[in-house]
Amino acid sequence: RIDLETLKTYPNYDYLADIQEILLEMDESSASEILVLLGEELITSCCTGIIERAFRCLGTELQEFLGSLDGVYDVLKFQEDDDSSDTGFVCAGDGELIFTSERPVIAWLLLGSLKALTRILFNVQVNIKIEPVEGDNRRYRYLFSLAKDGHAREMRVVSKSVEGPVQRSNSTNASDLTMNSSTFCKAFPWHFIMNEDLELVQLGRGFSKLYKPYMAEFGCHATTYFDFKRPKGLTLKFRDIVRRTCTPFLIALKSPPDVQEFTAKGLEIKGQMVHCPESNSLLFMGSPFLDGLDGLTCNGLFISDIPLHDATREVILVGEQARAQDGLRRRMDKLKSSIEEANAAVTKERK
Repeated sequence: RIDLETLKTYPNYDYLADIQEILLEMDESSASEILVLLGEELITSCCTGIIERAFRCLGTELQEFLGSLDGVYDVLKFQEDDDSSDTGFVCAGDGELIFTSERPVIAWLLLGSLKALTRILFNVQVNIKIEPVEGDNRRYRYLFSLAKDGHAREMRVVSKSVEGPVQRSNSTNASDLTMNSSTFCKAFPWHFIMNEDLELVQLGRGFSKLYKPYMAEFGCHATTYFDFKRPKGLTLKFRDIVRRTCTPFLIALKSPPDVQEFTAKGLEIKGQMVHCPESNSLLFMGSPFLDGLDGLTCNGLFISDIPLHDATREVILVGEQARAQDGLRRRMDKLKSSIEEANAAVTKERK
């Protein structure tokens, strides 16, 4: 038994590795099964109250939940300033999750945890098959299938607590789109579409305003103008980006080559990639990642550059209103103090 003081003294002590070593000494054939059961018990005992509500916020169905894991883990790593770890999640397709870790014991614990989470959150029993990714022994592939028939199939398991109208299938014919490209570029100014070669074939009005004058000279390759900051470790190849479409993307704007003054350099756009199979292209739909009006104006942009339907606009305006109210309160407090000082001085002179 390890006490808390010992763990504080040795913060990098790998307690799980010791558990795995003991299990292997006791019964090597059952060690992985026990670790899976331990992962299930961990979730069963802890997934209550606020923790359960937090898990439910990650998705209303299993595929959405799996796609959210990478983004959540990125945020947690950022909060802990831990960018050295290679651990990560990739939702590679329907019912498929790829997990990267140098510690096999974590992979088996995660398998049990995922089993328990699908049962608690989505009320379904699943079989999860784990296998190493060929060519990389640090990566593990989890394949989900419904337990009742044992055959892998689409894991579109919707939570029973969510009800809504059944939607008809969307058309994949581009001619059926009632919105023309110019209207689309105006409605979604911070989007772009790129082909298999990562060449930009369409820009929203916001991007076009910044980059259109330079494209004839410097070309249309996405990496010329955008720095893909998140997800971490992303390989800038079409198929690899398609595999990360369920992951939040954070893109920083780059200054075009040989351009010294570019006001929007470093502006971050947060959004998501969407694979369009009918044209085999990628659509990025995003919004400026800002903390206030100052962050907008210092990049040469205005509030009108954010569309009315974008919640970022309301966040900025509410922030400015709160700042104005705070400034007014400070001025009123200062005025009140000066009046009280003047009254005190008059009273003193009368005496």
